[in-house]
Amino acid sequence: MNLPLWARNEETYTPSRDRDYFISRSLLRVLTVVLALRRQGRSRSFLTAPGMLAFLAVFLLLTVMARTLTFLSCQLALELVILCLLPGKSVGRILGSALLAALFSALLVSPALLLGSGLQVFLLPAKSLLTVMAVGIVTELLPWHELTGALRFFRLPQELVFILDTTLRNILLLGQMAEHLLTALKLRSVGYNRHKARALSGVLGVLFLHAQHLSMQMYEAMVCRGFTGEYPPMQKLPSWGGSLLLLFVLSGLGLLFACLEGGILGRV
Repeated sequence: MNLPLWARNEETYTPSRDRDYFISRSLLRVLTVVLALRRQGRSRSFLTAPGMLAFLAVFLLLTVMARTLTFLSCQLALELVILCLLPGKSVGRILGSALLAALFSALLVSPALLLGSGLQVFLLPAKSLLTVMAVGIVTELLPWHELTGALRFFRLPQELVFILDTTLRNILLLGQMAEHLLTALKLRSVGYNRHKARALSGVLGVLFLHAQHLSMQMYEAMVCRGFTGEYPPMQKLPSWGGSLLLLFVLSGLGLLFACLEGGILGRV
């Protein structure tokens, strides 16, 4: 078979070098969010979501009310014990976020340290570390759909639960769509491109149209299924084992707070 002349000529095209850092960075950030939501959706724990949310609320309240580093050190010891029971990757993610928050808080209060405020300056970084670690532990132990379902257990407004639930679902779906678009853009990017913002704006435009299409599909599905906007509260009561364990730990924290912080709060 004789090929035409143009098919037998060798290609001499050499594309100029260009950096696609913005595509790789955007793809990495999208994948991080998508993987975090997928990982949290597969989380399982013998502790129930209502009990964990109630424990988290009281734990954070005690953290905010604490005025000595002694009680905060006891809370830190409890969180470190829980971290020892989690996988290594989860521990790295939780500690990374908590340390960044503590470092940012330390930078904010660093001028007060130069003015001679004493050890009280370290209260804000310590509280930031404890709160971020506590929230990270709860999100690692419980899937997001159980957390949103537990909000109705505490009789929160249905509109708030609906917005939070649909937002998390749409973030996951749009994140997967953005992953495919950025991968296709990266594979088709050949040569030097002086209009990188134009390529990224095209991706954002497609995502906007896809989000609008998703909202229309969700509305039609809700109408077909007779959804009236009501989120019934959880009928299943928390398990006794997990609830008793959380109540025991919470009682110990309350007693410790009364012993260590009671005198200080009484004088105030």
